[in-house]
Amino acid sequence: MKIGEFSRRSGLSVRMLRFYETAGVLAPRRTAAGYRDYDAADADFVRKAAMLNRAGVPLKDLALMRDCLRDKPQDFCPELRGRLAAARERLTAQMAELAQSQRLLEELLAARQGG
Repeated sequence: MKIGEFSRRSGLSVRMLRFYETAGVLAPRRTAAGYRDYDAADADFVRKAAMLNRAGVPLKDLALMRDCLRDKPQDFCPELRGRLAAARERLTAQMAELAQSQRLLEELLAARQGG
């Protein structure tokens, strides 16, 4: 499928898809005419890659682990497991900080104005 349809299926903008390609995260096949050619597996992969990037996994790491990410989770490469564990720890810490911020906001909003 061409990039426009792939964008709709993957939920990522054409611009983001091109950025991922430049970063080495996404490597679509090319037609004889030079057009990008994606398949359904590419859409699943790029959604996972985007989620991992939002969780703090750098694009350079995702590019290095592209082949591992295409496998089933139980077949992940060993280096991917370590990087994912580190990202999970960072995400857990961020979630704790956000929960603390949310509690503070709730306390401030619940407080009476002007005492």
